[in-house]
Amino acid sequence: MAAEDRPVIPALSLRAQAALACYRLGFGVAGMAAAAAVPWLSLYSRRVKEGYADYFGQVRRCTGRDVFWIHAVSMGEAMVAYGFAAELKREFADCEIVFTSTHPDVIAGMRRRGLAAQTAYFPLDTPVGMQRIFERWHPRAVFVSETDFWPEFSTQCRQRRIPLYLINGRISSKIAAFYAHCPGLAEVVFSAYSLLAVQTDSDASRLLAIGVAPEHIAVLGNMKADLTIAPGSVDLSAFIAWIAGRRAVVMGSLHPGEFNMLLPVIKSQAAAGRAVIVAPRNPAFAAEWQQILFKHDVKSSLRSQGLASAQVLLLDSMGELAAVYSLAGAALVGGSLDGDVGGHNPLEVIQQSVPLLMGLNCRNFADLVAELAAAEAMISCRDGEDVENSVNRLLADSDFASAMIARAAAVLAANRGALARTMRLIAARLR
Repeated sequence: MAAEDRPVIPALSLRAQAALACYRLGFGVAGMAAAAAVPWLSLYSRRVKEGYADYFGQVRRCTGRDVFWIHAVSMGEAMVAYGFAAELKREFADCEIVFTSTHPDVIAGMRRRGLAAQTAYFPLDTPVGMQRIFERWHPRAVFVSETDFWPEFSTQCRQRRIPLYLINGRISSKIAAFYAHCPGLAEVVFSAYSLLAVQTDSDASRLLAIGVAPEHIAVLGNMKADLTIAPGSVDLSAFIAWIAGRRAVVMGSLHPGEFNMLLPVIKSQAAAGRAVIVAPRNPAFAAEWQQILFKHDVKSSLRSQGLASAQVLLLDSMGELAAVYSLAGAALVGGSLDGDVGGHNPLEVIQQSVPLLMGLNCRNFADLVAELAAAEAMISCRDGEDVENSVNRLLADSDFASAMIARAAAVLAANRGALARTMRLIAARLR
C-alpha cells in the first residue's frame, strides 16, 4: 500500500496525548519491576521461556510486500483468527501472514495449520518492543480477533498509518466501563482503528458510548457461526472408547467457583453411570480438581495422562473441547454461573447439534443468548440444582432434546455469513 493510499487518522487530542504519556510511564515502571523476576519466571513459565525475545519485538524480518499481521489471545478467538487467515490467503494469494498470541497452545495451533509465515508471542506494549516488531514486519494491515486492546500497539499503527481492523469484535460491559472512565485512553486505542467489525448492536452501542465514530463501526454478526469443527479434524476415537456406550455430559470452560457449585451434580451424574467430561477454563486447575474428586470418592482421570477407566474425565488439553461437545447428550457452557466472568461461547455447543445449558450470567454473549432463549433453543440454569434437573430431563426425553436442537440450528443458520461479509468489506478497503 502506497503511503498516499494509507488511512488518514486525526491527531490525538491533548487529553489523549496526556493519557498515552501516563500509560507509557506506568507500563515502563511496571516492566522494570517485572524484569527482576524474569530469571525465576523462566524456570516455571513456558511463555517466558519460549517468548522472551518476542516480548521485545525481536522477530525475524519479513521480506514480502503484502504482510498481514493477525493477533488473537484465547483459543476461542484463535478459531476466528485461523478461519480468517485461511480466507485472507484465498483473497490475497501472495500475502505473507504473521501471527501473534499470548498463549502457547494458540501459537502451536497456527503452526499446525501452516497458515502463517511467522508466529510469535505478542510483544510487551512498550515503545521499544512495538517499534521493533513493526519495523521488522512492516505490515500492510493489522487484524485483532474479537478483543485485545493495547494503547502502544494502536499508537504504532496510527503513527505508521497502517490500517488496523477489529474482526468479530466483542466489546464487553467491563471493557466499555473501563474506557468510559478513561476517555483519553479510549481515544488512543480506538481512534486508530480503520474499522471495528463487531458481532452485535450491543457491541456497537458500547463503542459509540465511549466516543468511537459511527462510520468506523460495522455490525456483521458472529464469525463463529461459520467456523464449525470439520468432521475428523479432532480424533475422538479415544474419547468414544472411554465413554463406552454411556450417556455423556460435558461441562465446558468451568471456573473454580463453578466446579465447586457443580460438584454434587458431577457426583450424581457419575453415580448414575453417565460419562462426565469436565473441562476447566484454565487446564492448570485439572490436577487440583482431580484431588477434590478423589476426596469425594469419585474416580477421575486426566486427559493428559491418557483415558484411563474412570467416572469423570478432566479435559486438561487445549483445542479439543469444541469437538468433544459433539459426544454429549447435554452440555453446559461455563463462565455463565460465575457472575464475574460473563459466560463463554455457546456456539461451540449448538454447532455440534447438542442441547445447550448456560447459567444466567451471559453478558459476553448477551445478544446471542437472548436469541437462543427466546427461541427456546437452550436452557438457562440458576444453580447446580437447575443443571441437575435439566440434564436429567434432556437425557430422559429425546423428543424434548431433539426439538431444542432443531430450534438452535435455526438460530445458528440465521447468524451465518459473518466471515464472508467481513472479508468482502476488508478486501474492498485493501484493494
